Amino acid sequence: MSQNTKNLFGFTITVLCLILLASSFMFINSSTHAADDIESFDHFTTGFPLTGAHQFLDCSSCHIGGMFKGTPLECVLCHNNSRAPGKHPQHILSSNICDDCHTDKTWRGARFDHIDVIGPCQSCHNNRTAPGKSPAHILSTTDCEDCHNTLTFDRVGRVDHAAVLGTCTSCHNGVKASGKHPTHLQTVAECDLCHNTITWRGAGFDHSSVTQPCSACHNGVIATGKHPAHFQTTAECGFCHNTTSWLGASFDHSTVTGLCLSCHNGSTAPGKSTTHFVTTLDCDRCHSTTRWTPLILFRHDSPDYPGDHRTAVLCVDCHRTNNQVIAWPFPAYQPECAACHADDYKPDAHDNLPVSDVADCSGSCHIGGVDRSNEHRASGGGW
Repeated sequence: MSQNTKNLFGFTITVLCLILLASSFMFINSSTHAADDIESFDHFTTGFPLTGAHQFLDCSSCHIGGMFKGTPLECVLCHNNSRAPGKHPQHILSSNICDDCHTDKTWRGARFDHIDVIGPCQSCHNNRTAPGKSPAHILSTTDCEDCHNTLTFDRVGRVDHAAVLGTCTSCHNGVKASGKHPTHLQTVAECDLCHNTITWRGAGFDHSSVTQPCSACHNGVIATGKHPAHFQTTAECGFCHNTTSWLGASFDHSTVTGLCLSCHNGSTAPGKSTTHFVTTLDCDRCHSTTRWTPLILFRHDSPDYPGDHRTAVLCVDCHRTNNQVIAWPFPAYQPECAACHADDYKPDAHDNLPVSDVADCSGSCHIGGVDRSNEHRASGGGW
């Protein structure tokens, strides 16, 4: 090799070394500037600040293939089990707003927000994923939110009876919920036969379910009973009254223990009119217990009564002052016929006869005669 050739080769080597040295310097300088740019870049300006676990990720974990533009900002667009871990198959049905429950530090220890739940309560509250109904829970539908809130199961703010499947007494037994008080009338009926699901008061009572007699409840304490002016009777209320209204009772007099006048006094029940015959006798001596009219035929039982007359005789014919006292025309002869008929004798037949012989018209003349026997009886004719 000539001296010129050697010199040319050495020059070439020197130039190449200088070029390599310059390139290395430029690369190192460029890398230093790039590192400085990364360190000084404020990720907050992108609208997605790096906090929590995100600040320890490599840029390429999100900026795949070095693409910065169009990088997702919403959790679900990245945490979709493709770019990054997302919901596992056992995750409850919910919205895709991960940060409503989870933090950017860890998936665990999520702060649960029921607003994001899409599935029904029992899809989670099934005693596997989350606490569900206890064995002592009343029979009900699976719609937890009908009674419970999303803060606590222990305290029920309200009970929606439409969601209850069991009978009233399965809950209203005095233990789980208020039941019958000690003075409640005895009945085998369920609560809702009389009460509604809003209030115990104002029950629409169904008497068909009552097992005790009326007076066991209608005693003036538990329920309305007889008022002080009620007539005396040992009969149960239902014997006269119906279960719809106290008024319009169908009364059976056979159960009354007192006199008619104890009720038919014009106050408790209709009594004598102002023109009624004045008497101390009780109503049933003349009237029936089904109606006031027509009158029962009154039978005189006094020994002073002369007997029924043939012709119609009105009460006022003898009781001329409309009371029990008889106005005898000839009171000295009472109770004989002469007390009324002392001036009715025919002179041709009874001349010169003493009053003692003719005072009893029906019993002193012709008693044994064949053709005129008992002619003067009160019910006879031919006077």
